[in-house]
Amino acid sequence: MALRESSTKSGQAADLQIVTGALDGDGRDGNVPSGGLLAALAEAVARWHWPEVAELREESVQRLGPEQTCDAILVAAGFNGITRVADAIGIRLDQRTAAASVALRAEIGIDAFAPAQKWASGGA
Repeated sequence: MALRESSTKSGQAADLQIVTGALDGDGRDGNVPSGGLLAALAEAVARWHWPEVAELREESVQRLGPEQTCDAILVAAGFNGITRVADAIGIRLDQRTAAASVALRAEIGIDAFAPAQKWASGGA
């Protein structure tokens, strides 16, 4: 799967189906080995569903190994934390990024996960 800049450099079309859930099957694997499991684990981490995290963590250790499981959880938790810190201290997108991401945000439905103020630039 390629997104935006990587797709233009590689000549591949951007494929956002993995984030919109429009794939065959469960719509979550993105042709990534254990993609559905990894997506479920990331969602459980982001939603602070610790019993589900524990269950999925054990499954992931069995399927992927402890190192890969740890990496996946660290990425999910780190991304969630960085976003929450930015939101909490009032960091907004700059005008150029906010304007450039309107169509992408609409396509993947991300605006539903944050108040409109998140997308308002500090200079507006």
